[in-house]
Amino acid sequence: MESIVVNAPCVVKLLGEHAVVHGKTAVAVALKLYATASFINSNQKEGLEIELKDYNKKILVEKVMLNELSELYEKRASLDEYIKKYSHIDETMLPYLTIAATFYKKYGAGAIPNNGCIVISSKIPKQSGLASSASCYVAFTMLLCKLANINLNDTDAIELARDGERVSHRNEGAGRIDVSTAYYGGYVSFSNQKGFIRHYFNTSPKFLIINTGPKKPTSQTVGKVTELLKENKNHTEKILEEINECSIKGLEALANNRMKELGTLMYKDHELLKQLEVSSKGLDNAVDIAKKHNAHGAKLSGGGGGGIAIALLEEYDKKLEEELENEGFSCIKVDISEKGYEIITV
Repeated sequence: MESIVVNAPCVVKLLGEHAVVHGKTAVAVALKLYATASFINSNQKEGLEIELKDYNKKILVEKVMLNELSELYEKRASLDEYIKKYSHIDETMLPYLTIAATFYKKYGAGAIPNNGCIVISSKIPKQSGLASSASCYVAFTMLLCKLANINLNDTDAIELARDGERVSHRNEGAGRIDVSTAYYGGYVSFSNQKGFIRHYFNTSPKFLIINTGPKKPTSQTVGKVTELLKENKNHTEKILEEINECSIKGLEALANNRMKELGTLMYKDHELLKQLEVSSKGLDNAVDIAKKHNAHGAKLSGGGGGGIAIALLEEYDKKLEEELENEGFSCIKVDISEKGYEIITV
């Protein structure tokens, strides 16, 4: 065995972001823009390396380190305490080491390759609202499973990949919808009450990812909604409930292949997110341009405060793309990834 490659798709939120943090329903879909984890076998030196190609960083994984990490992670009083303890390890590398350490703890030293290199790379724009980190952690997790010939059930695999999201975002609740969508592919909904549900809809919509530029940290926009709840609880809860209604009706529209109805709900969701002050001038401009060109729907996707908007189209429109690009936005035409993670080379 010389190499194994695992892909995991990007994730966009069609409906419900921010409201989902407060117990409501969100709807996400996996799209064909991928993160990749590759294993290259090598007999030239002892040990396993992890290389983050997009960051030009590499680390030699020592099993003593994995044992120590797994013990401290398992017994952590808080994520901040755990991360501070390993401040000497690059913050982009620690999530991968944490996943590897948890895997090592559960399945033993033989589960981690003794030589070779795992290379992680991604074609998903980073920190833009496309869940690039979740996709990377899913690809890495499923590559470890393949290398060790261990078949995790879906729940355990998702929880293992979520360890990367927890550390990356310093949040115990991170990654629930992003990781499950990148893992399963297709459409996924999530709420605290029902957990995540994989939906099988007979739809083939066309999506346009519109990158409006740098975004605020998600923790900042999530914090903004929390502030609004403190300042005006009743009004803010009403907005969150209206967003939840968009998600529920959106699932019904998808189930019946009513794309125009779904698009109308996306526009409404965006207006509600504007009221929560998590949009931006660029995102609002992108949505307005999409509406002018008769897109079924458009809205910000993810944390907001910049980053990407997603437009739902009947057909791709060159004039729409040209106008968006003239505004300084980049566009990516992309289809649904029904498969989720995929082992593409053995």
